[in-house]
Amino acid sequence: MPHASLVLRNARIYTQVRTDPWAEALAIVGDRIAWVGPDMGAADWVGPNTQVIDAGRRLVLPGLIDSHFHLLMGARALRDLQLDDARTVDEVQARLRAFADAHPEREWLTGRGWQHSLFARDGRPHRAVLDAVVADRPVCLVASDGHSAWVNTAALERAGILNGPAHQPSFGAVMMGEDGLATGELREAGMDFVRRLIPPLTRAEEDELLRRALRACAEYGITSVHNMDGDAQSLAIYRDFAARGELTLRIYVPLTIEPGTPEAAIESWVDETKDIHRAALDARAEPGEIPFIRTGCVKLFADGVIESKTAWMLEPYDDGSGERGRPNFDPDEFKRLITKADALKLQIFVHAIGDAAVRAALDAFELARKLNQPRDSRHRLEHIEVLDPVDLTRMKRKRVLASVQPLHAAFGSDPDNPWRRLVGPKRWAWGFPWRAILNAGVPMAFGSDWPVVTMNPFEGMRAALTRPKLDFSDARSHFPDHRLTLEELIAGYTFDGAFFEFQERDKGRIKPGMLADLVVLDTDLFNLPRADLEASIANTRSALTIVGGRIVHRALA
Repeated sequence: MPHASLVLRNARIYTQVRTDPWAEALAIVGDRIAWVGPDMGAADWVGPNTQVIDAGRRLVLPGLIDSHFHLLMGARALRDLQLDDARTVDEVQARLRAFADAHPEREWLTGRGWQHSLFARDGRPHRAVLDAVVADRPVCLVASDGHSAWVNTAALERAGILNGPAHQPSFGAVMMGEDGLATGELREAGMDFVRRLIPPLTRAEEDELLRRALRACAEYGITSVHNMDGDAQSLAIYRDFAARGELTLRIYVPLTIEPGTPEAAIESWVDETKDIHRAALDARAEPGEIPFIRTGCVKLFADGVIESKTAWMLEPYDDGSGERGRPNFDPDEFKRLITKADALKLQIFVHAIGDAAVRAALDAFELARKLNQPRDSRHRLEHIEVLDPVDLTRMKRKRVLASVQPLHAAFGSDPDNPWRRLVGPKRWAWGFPWRAILNAGVPMAFGSDWPVVTMNPFEGMRAALTRPKLDFSDARSHFPDHRLTLEELIAGYTFDGAFFEFQERDKGRIKPGMLADLVVLDTDLFNLPRADLEASIANTRSALTIVGGRIVHRALA
């Protein structure tokens, strides 16, 4: 028996193994778990160089997996003005004024996180509101969902669109006022007119921000993320971090496919990433070290978001406008690109918020399956904020996975947010329909969508444990209750997250042979009464985070 490099003892280990769900100690050899069992057996693994850690009867879980994340995008946003918790337009103005005073050296003032609920009772974002605070420098504030921007007159003038663009984008818009001038609200691709002008960060700045983001992940016990955007540039940055030993979590990186992407670009991505391609790693005759960066997947946006009416709906929004949103892709191009990616044995993530977008993605998956022959593809729908029940049956039949973000339902449950009003009562029962999805037997994993919301996975768990019914009726009503249990949530942030990236044989459970990706929590969630759990789970933090046998965060004495 080899001596362990690390032994964790005196713990309450929730293994996620159905036949043996609890243990007291474990031993790690290299980057793998070698033994799990009772505390009295731990001494057998201790040698002269073994690090022994007493967990103090704390709860130990498999490392948390965030299945919908934007690592580099979120890192870059850390230098921006943060508006996530700004509750009034006056507060946005005050923060912008202070931010401008604190950064006289910045040519552009950028921020993110403003909520659509700011304008629930008083119009839409307008440049004049920002001009009243900063008129001499361009300002660009991105909404919390990342699908709209609020800019001032200086930014519109720099972009040459104050009088409107020569051509509106096919997806999104530069919103125009009755005076014939742009209002300062940019939706979807309309944001590109301004964003392309913002000076990029230096590589040194980018690296430091990424280090901050990685430290934050480790403090929450996040050991893996499924990134939701990717290209050669971001992949090179991640590779550099991994080569220097600075990458402290595992990252699954897709190629972002946009309208106009040639099929050859998808082929090139496969050729250039063979060393970290999921299928190639899984096909090895002998198991080897699992790289911290993996790919073998692509990401497409089928639609936008409900709050700005860019999500694609089967029936019109409930505001009397007759609008249903529209698809991001030409339907034929969408099917062609998905069929090509599937033919290359790639896993496909599709952002689909509206029920029409969900249906279009399922249609495309079905066509690809027919043309390329069935396989274990594990294609995924991301978000699924509104679902037609007919399509739930199709998801189950076609083995399509559901990747959802619990904190997004907080937007839908906010009476000041336009989500409920635009979706309308007839569709509320199938809004964020997590319980229906799970009960249908469709696999579900959870993520944050950081930086859209906090990366804190325990905030996500709180939202899923406590979410109200969308009609605000009580527990006795017949309206669907889509709350989830603690056990379901832990599974969705661990084993199910691993399954969603074809890694269920390597992580997501605590048992011999699995990767030593673990988190020791400062709170035993299973020992809290229900009321205390709901009230305090969001305050949970990692006392110890281990990735591949290496301690990446320690607050444990």
